[in-house]
Amino acid sequence: MTDNRTWWERPNRVLLVNLREGDERAIRADELVRDVKSFGATAFCINGGGIVAFYQTRIPGHRLSTGLGGRDLLAEVIPAAHAAGLHVLARIDPSCAPSALAEGHPEWFTRDAQGRFCEVSGHYVTCPNGAYYHERMPDIVREILTRYGADGIWNNQGKFAAWDTGPCYCDNCRSLFRRDSGSDIPPAENWDDPVWRRYNEWRYARITDWVKRMHAVIHEAKRDAIFIAAVQLMESLETIRPGGWDIDYWVPYQDVLTFECQRRNSAPWWPGIQAKYLASLAPDRPRWMTASYFYPWWRLYASPETENRPWIAQQFANGVNTWLHLNGGYSDLFDRRGLAPMREVMQRLARWEPYFDGAVSDARVALVFSRHTQDNYGGGKPHARYLDFIRGWYCALMEAHIPFDVISDKIVDAQRLRRYGALVISNLACVSDETASAIEAFAAAGGGVVASYDAGIADLSGAERPQPAFARLLGGRRTGRRDGLKSSYAKIEDAGDPLLTGIGDTDLIPNEGNLVELAVDAGRIVPLTLIPPVIAHSGATISIPELSAVRETTSIPVAVRGQHGAGRVVYFCNQPELLFHRYGFPDLGRVLANAVRWVGGPGATLEVDAPDFVDVTLMRQPGRRLVHLVNFPVGKPVNSGWRQIGRNLVPVSDIRLRLPLARGERLKEARLASTEAALPARVSGGVVEVVVPRLEDHEIVVFELETSREEQA
Repeated sequence: MTDNRTWWERPNRVLLVNLREGDERAIRADELVRDVKSFGATAFCINGGGIVAFYQTRIPGHRLSTGLGGRDLLAEVIPAAHAAGLHVLARIDPSCAPSALAEGHPEWFTRDAQGRFCEVSGHYVTCPNGAYYHERMPDIVREILTRYGADGIWNNQGKFAAWDTGPCYCDNCRSLFRRDSGSDIPPAENWDDPVWRRYNEWRYARITDWVKRMHAVIHEAKRDAIFIAAVQLMESLETIRPGGWDIDYWVPYQDVLTFECQRRNSAPWWPGIQAKYLASLAPDRPRWMTASYFYPWWRLYASPETENRPWIAQQFANGVNTWLHLNGGYSDLFDRRGLAPMREVMQRLARWEPYFDGAVSDARVALVFSRHTQDNYGGGKPHARYLDFIRGWYCALMEAHIPFDVISDKIVDAQRLRRYGALVISNLACVSDETASAIEAFAAAGGGVVASYDAGIADLSGAERPQPAFARLLGGRRTGRRDGLKSSYAKIEDAGDPLLTGIGDTDLIPNEGNLVELAVDAGRIVPLTLIPPVIAHSGATISIPELSAVRETTSIPVAVRGQHGAGRVVYFCNQPELLFHRYGFPDLGRVLANAVRWVGGPGATLEVDAPDFVDVTLMRQPGRRLVHLVNFPVGKPVNSGWRQIGRNLVPVSDIRLRLPLARGERLKEARLASTEAALPARVSGGVVEVVVPRLEDHEIVVFELETSREEQA
C-alpha cells in the first residue's frame, strides 16, 4: 500500500542541534550526518539565522557568526543530510538583534515604560509588532528556504518580553493597543483591572498574527516547507503568559503542533500533560515535543538517564514524536555520559514505530484545561488559584492508573465530548456560555462530570457571572464561602458511599483551604461534611495536643453527588485536588479517582495492578490496543521550590493488566513490544488478563484483536 503522506506527517525522531557561536569549527557535515543517524533520527534542526547568521547571508545588517570563518554551514550540511535521507529544519530566533541596528531602525526594538531599549548580552530585544518581526524575519526565512532548500523553519523565542524583560511600551505597541482596545497600555500588571486583562489577551492575539504571517511567508517561499513555533503549557508560566503564547490560536498556522519541554523544576509528568494536550487539540495532525539532553540551566551537563528515559517515554506513549535537544555538544568541555543511553532510547523508538504510527488515545476520561482561568481567575497567583488544581487531578488519575486525556476548554463541544464517559472540570472558573452549555448537555445525555470549588463563576474575561454557569448541573445553590480552613476535616457520613471505596477504618479525611457553602437540591447525596478547623487559637501554626478535640461538626457539604438527566455529577465544594497536590494525602487522591469512576457509570474499564509511580496510557490502532507502562523515577521530594532530579528507576515485577474487550472482539495475541515475546493471556467474561513479568523504564503491552463477522456486518 502506497504511503502518500509527506515526511513530516509520518513518525519522526528529531535531533535539535543547537549551536553556539564558534561551534562551527568543530562541525564536519559528513560526521554530523552520521551522528544524527546513529540516534535513529529521521531529521534534525540546526541554527539558521536571526540573532546571528550561521550561513553566508546577503541581508544587510544580519550579522555573520564569527565562527564561520568564510564557511557556509547550511550549504555544507543540508545537501549532505538530504543525500543521507535526512530532513533539515533551520532554527530562527527573532527575539533580539545587535544594538547597532537601533541607530537606523529604532522602531524595531522593544522599549520599557521609560522609553529605554531592553539590552541583553550586547543586543536589544526586538518588538513583535515591529518591522523586524514582520519584514526582517520573513526576509531571513525566504533566504534560507530558497537558497539552501531547508525542509522547514523552527522558531525560538518569538514573543513579547523575551529573555525576562517586560511589556513593550514602544510607540507602535501603544498605538496598536489603543486602536484595538481604546485604552492605553497599563503601567503595571494588575489582574483586577479589566484593561490589564484585555492587554494580556491582546498579546496572545498579536503573537498569533505574527505566527500566521510567518506561516504564509514560509509556504510562499517553499511550498513543501513546514513551520513550527516554540510554545509551552502550564510550566514556565513566567515565559508563556507575558510572551503571548497560546497554541490553541496557532493550530491553523502550524504544520506540526509542537511543545518545548525542557525545564526540570517542573512536575516530572510535564511531558505527559503536554503530550495529552497536543493529542486532543488536533488529533489528526502530527505532534512533536522537545526533550533536553542537558539539565537546564546547566546546558553542558547531561540530565541523568533515570530522568530522561521516562521524560521521553511519556511523549511517545501519548502519540508525540520526540526532539532530543543537544546544546554545547561541540564544546571542549562537555558531559558525554548521556549520549549512549539516549541513542539506545531513540533507537528503541525507531524499532517501536509500528506501535506509534496512527495510534490514538483510547481514554474515556478527559481533564479540561483553561488558559483563560489560568490568567483571568488565577491572576497574580495562577499556581495556587488554578494550576495546582490541575496538577492535583493529574496526579490522582495517574496514580489510580485511569487512562485520561487533557483537553482545552476552547474545543469543548458535543462532537469532541462524544467519545468520553467522564469529564473533569477542576475549578473551571472562567467559561464561555457555549462551553458551559456543551458540558451540561453532555451530562444530561448520560456523561459524567466532576467539578470543584469555583467552577463556572466567571465569563472568559474573568468578570463574575450574576448566576454561576453550572448552577443547575452541580446540584445546589451557593449561599456563602468559608476561607482559611487549615486543620479542618471532611467527616465521612457514609463509609459505604462509592466516593469512599477503599478508604478503610476512618471517620474523617483532611481538608484545608476554602469551601463554597451550598444549599443542596433535593435528591442529591452528601457523603462528606465539614468539620471546622481544630486549632488551639486563631492563627496557630500547630494545634496543642490537649486541645485538639473535635468540638463541632456541621451539615455543611464538602462533596455532593447525584444525577443530572441521564448522567452523574460530583461537585466538590472544597479544594481536594489542590490539597492532594500540596501534601499527597493518599485518601484525597483515592476520593478523586472514585468520583471519576462513579460518574463514568457501570462497565468494565482497564485495570492495572502496579505501584503509583507507574504511569499508564491506553492507545489504539486498527485491530490493536496498546497499554504503555512508564516507570517514573523514585526520588527524594523536598519542599525547596525545585524538584530534585529523578535518581532511581526501580524495576517493577509482575504487573497485572485486565483489559475489557469490546462487543464482538476476540483476542488473537498479547505480547511485549520490548522482546516481541507472547504473553500468556486468560480471557474471562470479556476481559483479557495478562501479567507483565518486569518493567524497567518503558514497556508496551500489545493486544492484537479481531472482530467477529457479525459485528463487522
